Amino acid sequence: MIAALLLVASFAIQAASQAERPVADVPALRAAWRESLELDVPGEILSAGAWIEREADADAELTALYARALHAAGEDVRAAQLLARGESAPLVLAAARIALDGDEIARAASLLAAPGGAATATPRFPDDPECWLLLGRAEARAGRLARAEANLVEFVKRAPWHVEAPQAWFLLVDAARARGDAPEALRREESRAKSAEWQAFYRARRLQVRASPAEPLPRYGLAQLWLAAGELASAQREVERALVLDPRFCRGLELDAEITRRRGDAERARTRCAAALECDPKLVEVHLTLARLARDAGDAEGSARELARYRELGGTKDP
Repeated sequence: MIAALLLVASFAIQAASQAERPVADVPALRAAWRESLELDVPGEILSAGAWIEREADADAELTALYARALHAAGEDVRAAQLLARGESAPLVLAAARIALDGDEIARAASLLAAPGGAATATPRFPDDPECWLLLGRAEARAGRLARAEANLVEFVKRAPWHVEAPQAWFLLVDAARARGDAPEALRREESRAKSAEWQAFYRARRLQVRASPAEPLPRYGLAQLWLAAGELASAQREVERALVLDPRFCRGLELDAEITRRRGDAERARTRCAAALECDPKLVEVHLTLARLARDAGDAEGSARELARYRELGGTKDP
């Protein structure tokens, strides 16, 4: 299953370059195109997705992503033609982004606000975190920081690991300062710095994956980042991809054990711990996972034993 997903992710863009509509996993293709925009390589989308302009019923999110790539290439007329296909959230949000890029702030706000929401800046698409972000940006650009603040607070709550979260935190810092709340501004600056650091590592790891797609270590790095963020499903996905590339990647087995423990599958976590130690008896972190598993099971003696072993090997984390 994982191998199949990896294959789809690796070749989704290439498949889209066929003359006809590509036979591809649409969610995987969406993710690939979002990454292309986030890593500033929109040309990947343009070279792969010309079929979008021929298919009037193409997936709305793929259409929006292709339009954003066209905009990045200076092809705004073609982008506008695509975005005029409907009023779904992806198309409207892409149009609003392009409007903001062109300093058309009033137009962006009108696209983003719910009908009758001009006075309160209520998002038109409240289920989409990016609508909160973009409306907050539009309000901030219009000099209405208090209204922007409410939208941006909601955005970082809903999408704390979004690629644009650091920029939202910047605006939230400005909003706190504008109303004279220095302590809150400081707290938000700390959140902004953490968000920016996480995003910098995330970008670097994704570029490493692209540069060395057959190497498990960059995937391992992504899994560590998602684990640190508390996003266990994403962490599991990346470590499993690393292990598909190398089933004897010992550190991957070790990390998989801890992720699995945190996801509540103690039996599988113990199995992964055993596999990790069989792979490399000198692993350190696996003993912390074993100590935590014993603690969770009410085995104080076993937990103390594994924790002592962890300390002997140089481990310093809090159990």
